[in-house]
Amino acid sequence: MRKDRKITLKSKEKELIRFHKELSQIREKIRSLPLIELKKPIFHSYGLVWSLKIQSSKFKEAYLYIIDTYSEIKRLKNLKKFQQIEPEPIALDKREYKKLLEKYPDAIRWFLIRKNKINVTEYIFNKVNILEKKIVKVMITHRKDIDPNLESRKREIEDLIYTNRDNSGKLDNLFGNRHDYVSESYKIKLKTIDLLNPIQSDF
Repeated sequence: MRKDRKITLKSKEKELIRFHKELSQIREKIRSLPLIELKKPIFHSYGLVWSLKIQSSKFKEAYLYIIDTYSEIKRLKNLKKFQQIEPEPIALDKREYKKLLEKYPDAIRWFLIRKNKINVTEYIFNKVNILEKKIVKVMITHRKDIDPNLESRKREIEDLIYTNRDNSGKLDNLFGNRHDYVSESYKIKLKTIDLLNPIQSDF
């Protein structure tokens, strides 16, 4: 007869759990820091977007609404590659799609249904013949407030946990976590971009 076994955590694992909890709390505090409005917008980067190619159509208002509401800016690292790159497809989830149809019922004819990478249904704007790409300037109107003490402690714990395979492996076993070893500076950059309020102008 098999005897029940109690899981006994070693002092090292308990310490890692404390660090993991502290890191979660620090990240939450950083996320809750306010945005600070700049005195004037400053240039951040160039971006690639869709614009409406046709000048006259009875559905022009609906097309412009779809572009303005649902299209995303693709950042350009190299302006020389402008001709080789396409903007992001205009994709809606089920909630957005239903809301759009309430406003513009004719839009039911303009979308294709597909599954995305995580097998979730999405609706892709299919009238690419009426679209053309253009370059815009992305301007920053706000910046995230920074607490040097929080950032310093966050980096300290992340270095302790994620740059040590033994430590990260222990946490994987304890929490069943799967870590993405993308550089933290890149993650911060992406998170910052998500907070930008872009101002578009012709380039």
